[in-house]
Amino acid sequence: MRIFIAGGAGYVGSPLIYRLLASGHDVTVFDRLNFGAEALVPLLGQKKFKLIQGDVRDVDAVSRHIQGHDAVCLLAAIVGEPACNRDPALAIETNLVGARNVLNASLAARIERFVFVSTCSNYGVVDGDHLVDELAELQPISTYAETKVQFEREVLQMKQDHFHPTVLRLSTAFGISPRMRFDLMVSDFALAAVKQRKIVVFGEQFWRPFVHVADIAAAIELSMGAPTSVVSRQVFNIGDNKNNLQKLDLAKMVLKYVEGAVLETVTRNTDPRSYRVDFTKAKERLGFSAQWSVEDGVREVVDALKTGVWQSPSDPRYYN
Repeated sequence: MRIFIAGGAGYVGSPLIYRLLASGHDVTVFDRLNFGAEALVPLLGQKKFKLIQGDVRDVDAVSRHIQGHDAVCLLAAIVGEPACNRDPALAIETNLVGARNVLNASLAARIERFVFVSTCSNYGVVDGDHLVDELAELQPISTYAETKVQFEREVLQMKQDHFHPTVLRLSTAFGISPRMRFDLMVSDFALAAVKQRKIVVFGEQFWRPFVHVADIAAAIELSMGAPTSVVSRQVFNIGDNKNNLQKLDLAKMVLKYVEGAVLETVTRNTDPRSYRVDFTKAKERLGFSAQWSVEDGVREVVDALKTGVWQSPSDPRYYN
């Protein structure tokens, strides 16, 4: 399969690219390279890999380079609430206008498989006693989630017979990636414990679902290869019911692996996001099952920090 990945040089995309190439696919990465291309340097020169520096807001470039592919994975976005809040106009231009460019180019090129990577943040605030599935009401409370929800609706409304879009709502990602991030909760807590010997938790009672970047890569590959009767115009939450955790439980888990580190909590009665997610549909219909527990990921990152894998983990290149 010839696969076009918009925005593939990042934290989630780089493990996906390595997986797809290992599976024998031809992969084209189209990315602005805001955070550089170091994660993909080992792949340069490989016959089945092509890297193009480009912006999804550039209609002509997207249309030109997307030709000849069998599948598209749309990862390109200004990711996360803080990054979107710094420049809301850029977030909308990229996450909506740019996404539409990729969608329209895919339709024009008669590409059959289209995987849009969305987020469980779309669920907003949900009662912690209730698991939300793909049919739950979407309550976006940030520019980031609003753009994701809007584009989900647009892509799923496309009715061309040859076009089979799939939406994957990802849990909060964790784990080691060729393009590492330390502004996500698991790695953030691990870094704080190892380097500062203290984790500060704001709103310790609030819930998040988590999923390892390797499991995300597996889910995307499954979506591209599954029968169209299974994935066409379908939405799947990606994660594992066991990986729904409260912030306090995650912090305590990290402390188990960092001797001498302490915990400080800051009470908050409201949180921008709090949700527990049901992942049954992806398991039963897509055949996806997460292989990584959060605790496995905590050990992975803590061990890497202790052994000095990253010389300067506070460097801005590791933060969106």
